[in-house]
Amino acid sequence: MKALIYILLFNISAISFAQDPQLFENTWYLQKVVIDGVDYFPPSNSELETVNLEFVDHSNFYSMATYACSLISADVNDIDNQVIDIYDFYIIDGNCTLPETIAFEDLYFNDFYNWTVPDQIFGYVIESGAGNTEMLTLTNQQGDTAIYGNYLLAVENVDVPKFSLYPNPVKDKLFLTSTNNSIKLKIKIFNIAGKLLSTQNFKFEKQASIDVSQLATGIYFLNIQDENGNTEMKKIIKE
Repeated sequence: MKALIYILLFNISAISFAQDPQLFENTWYLQKVVIDGVDYFPPSNSELETVNLEFVDHSNFYSMATYACSLISADVNDIDNQVIDIYDFYIIDGNCTLPETIAFEDLYFNDFYNWTVPDQIFGYVIESGAGNTEMLTLTNQQGDTAIYGNYLLAVENVDVPKFSLYPNPVKDKLFLTSTNNSIKLKIKIFNIAGKLLSTQNFKFEKQASIDVSQLATGIYFLNIQDENGNTEMKKIIKE
């Protein structure tokens, strides 16, 4: 059955339109993953509040990143005719510890994206909903699907510090604020290929500044970990 789905998917994509600009204009929020016909929903806890997916057009190449507690990014060979051709994946470990987070990330990263395997093809379809809502469905080579929306689902509030960064894009100094005014933080900066560039420790009080003047122009990810082990991943753009 999956082989038939795969054949139909890519026969249809061969006569479809080229890439949809909405793929790049939205941050996509995972609603569910369907593996072997079974629906799996992302948990909401202190490690995993949302699961985001973003695509970036760098003019001469594309990249993709999806982050939960950990993050995987990908070099993309091409996006055309509703097909995403991925060259290779990289992972940034979020040091997750909760069993439900670990179980879901294993399902999402390993079963759906199979991130350790290079040279993969994913089909995609974007459908319009009510208002300005959009639905993105990715289909892997096994016929499993991941369904995203360009809006946040209603979730229970979890007691975890919320971090904000500004300005973003940034030139020299990045400022970090939080709902928790006094806390010890460890901040790791990764490039889009998942390479750790620096680790900084802060005694955070209301605000902290991070010097990013030495970073080259591009996209980076900050892994923010508090003294209780809660982590949050943030994307920044260095001008």
